[in-house]
Amino acid sequence: MSVGKIIYYHRKKQNKTQEQLCKGICSVTHMSKIENNSKEVNLKTLQLLCERLGISIEEENKKTQLLKSQLNQLYDAIERIHKEKADTLYNELLLHKEYILCTDMIYLYELYTLRYLLFLNRITEFEQASEAMKNKVTKYSPFERYLWDFLQGVYHGQKLQYLQALEILGILEEQAEQYSEKVTDYYHFRSIIHGKLHHYSLSVHYAYKALRIFQNTGNMFRILHVKITLAFNLIYSNEFKRAEEILLPVLSDGELLQDTYTKAITTHNLGFLYHRQGNLQEALNYYSQSVQLKQKHTITYYNSLLDYIQTLIDLKENEQALNLLQQELDTFSDQKSLQYVKLMILYLQTMGEEKKLIPYLVKHGLPTMEQCMEFRRAVEYADIIAAHYQEKGELDSANQYLQVSNRLLKRMVFDDGKSV
Repeated sequence: MSVGKIIYYHRKKQNKTQEQLCKGICSVTHMSKIENNSKEVNLKTLQLLCERLGISIEEENKKTQLLKSQLNQLYDAIERIHKEKADTLYNELLLHKEYILCTDMIYLYELYTLRYLLFLNRITEFEQASEAMKNKVTKYSPFERYLWDFLQGVYHGQKLQYLQALEILGILEEQAEQYSEKVTDYYHFRSIIHGKLHHYSLSVHYAYKALRIFQNTGNMFRILHVKITLAFNLIYSNEFKRAEEILLPVLSDGELLQDTYTKAITTHNLGFLYHRQGNLQEALNYYSQSVQLKQKHTITYYNSLLDYIQTLIDLKENEQALNLLQQELDTFSDQKSLQYVKLMILYLQTMGEEKKLIPYLVKHGLPTMEQCMEFRRAVEYADIIAAHYQEKGELDSANQYLQVSNRLLKRMVFDDGKSV
């Protein structure tokens, strides 16, 4: 506890000047040095100052320890995905913000606030808070610096800037084990990022590391989510049986825990599993469940909706698919967003509007997918454009987009030219 800062806090709260507080106890110069922690305060002087303020060091110590405990509970609640508890703790701590900023908890409080903002996906507020904190980073302890860097990695991941996220996580890897009891989600987050970049073996590797840590801490929800990540990678590796053996029990656990989030992502992945196997009706059933469970107009909602509509198309239910696509497209105000572009392309494909489709792919589809690192779709779109020009006999243009396709395929395997 920073005694000088605590005295400063109570003096300002009571609207006392330094002269009023220290009169008959010490000089104003001495008082100023005490408050700035630039001078050791002797026990007698401290006792007299506290008596005049009506406080006791013992009680201040108790309050500081309580707030420190609440801070740790806040981070733990976030890692356990316990939103209600995290909200309650955050709001309780907010009431004591001025006090906390006068203690040695100041940086942890600010860093845990950043984690809370990412937890709620309040990206703009995170960016503003991070910008205000940049000039303090040099004052951080080794753990605080690790946490700051990790949160920047999480931020880039949530912004879909996967290569930037992975670069930060790679630098932190040696410290990750050291701080794994305090920050338990490094390996899980890294597993997710590798999965997004189609590094399936690495994603599985880090998922098993994450599973070990979450099992050690008894973090049930995170255990389920790591298992879902594992199953996702197994599906892409065509290990369908193993993936199903993971997902079906996870769905049962999600239902038992009444956890909508777990059920929503598990049903989506079961839809993905059965679609890859060619069991379209079963896939449609699970995608439908996932769409109904997810909050409308979120990224994950559109991901499930797109797969649901694609499965309808595969089942030759084009009329129903087109009606759904039209309804969703009409709700968008941002026609440059990733989700709008995906829906519009699927709509034009289903309508058979090739004259509109190819220019749209060239102008919007391909650039948007590459920018958002949706390489699998970008390759698909580049191949469609190349095939169109080849059919028209425009071989130079066809060759140009085949080269684009090859470049994108390499980016799925290599990280900016560096083998992963």
